[in-house]
Parts: sequence; structure tokens; C-alpha cells
Amino acid sequence: MFMVLAYRLLDEENKKLVDADATRYTKWDKTEKLSRAGVVRKALKYKEFRSVILFRLRKGGRLARIFGRLGSLFYPTYKSIELGGEIGGGIYVSHSFSAVYAMAGKNLRIGPGVVVGRVGKYFPHIGDNVYLAANSTVIGNVKIGNNVIVGAGSVVTKDIPDNSVVVGNPARVIREIREDDFTELM
Repeated sequence: MFMVLAYRLLDEENKKLVDADATRYTKWDKTEKLSRAGVVRKALKYKEFRSVILFRLRKGGRLARIFGRLGSLFYPTYKSIELGGEIGGGIYVSHSFSAVYAMAGKNLRIGPGVVVGRVGKYFPHIGDNVYLAANSTVIGNVKIGNNVIVGAGSVVTKDIPDNSVVVGNPARVIREIREDDFTELM
């Protein structure tokens, strides 16, 4: 019931973002088609998706923000994922225990154990269609371009150009993105 009310409290802009987020979850969970009821069912089924909805609530109007705070009491698993900053539609958190504080575009996929953090007042800026693989770290005032894959365990401390695959500590570009790279990943 809480998730139904929470979803209804979202303004149209945030509902569109949640719908885009739900579409990403639908790609991985083929058991049901996307619908308004499906969004709520996904929120009940996936604690990671609940966290995304509660993040969107915190960006809404006053009543929505209150519901977002209450959500952390009703759904304590929300604390396993911390989302902050501005994140475009289509976010997909594949596992819990991640912290993301960034300005990010659409279709961001986050693996388990990912940390994206600011240094002082400087947030990372992440483009569209980015996959942050397991245990990767993005720190400080860096820009990650569009269509980028950050490999597992990589540490990003410098800007990453568009259409790149990066790995390592420190992260370095190993090649350009191929069209088929995102077929399975995104």
C-alpha cells in the first residue's frame, strides 16, 4: 500500500523517471510486462528498485519528500543503497550495497559494491549509458562520458572520454566501445 501511495505522490516528471527505471528492471525480469501496477510490484519485489523509488520521492514535492523519509522506516533495506545528486531515468542497481552521489545521465547501471563519491563540493558527472561494474570507484570532480563501461574494481580519478572501456587502478582506457558491448550489459 505504501508504494502505491508513494508512486501516486510523484509529480509527472518523476513518474516518467520511475517508469524509465522500471523499464530497465523489466529488461532483466521477463516475468511481467511494464504497467503502472507492474512498477509497484517491482518495488515490492526488488529492494534495489524500492531504493530508486524512494530516491525519486526525495526529489519530489514536500509530501513526496516526507514519504521518502518514511520509506526508510518501512523498508530498512533502503539503507543498503545510497543515492544522491541528480540521476536521469533508467537507473538500474543490480545488487545492493552501493553508494552513488553524482550528477548522472540516463540509463546508468550500477553493479554491487560501487562507490561514486564527491570530494569536498565536487561531484562526479556521469554521462548517458554508463555501466559501473562491481566494486568500481569513481571519486571527485571527474567526468565520465557517454557510452562508457567501467570495469570491475576500477578506480576512476580522471576524466573518461565518450565510447570507452576502462579498467584498472587507476582506470585507463583499454579500447573504444563496440556496438555489441551494450547488448548484454545495458
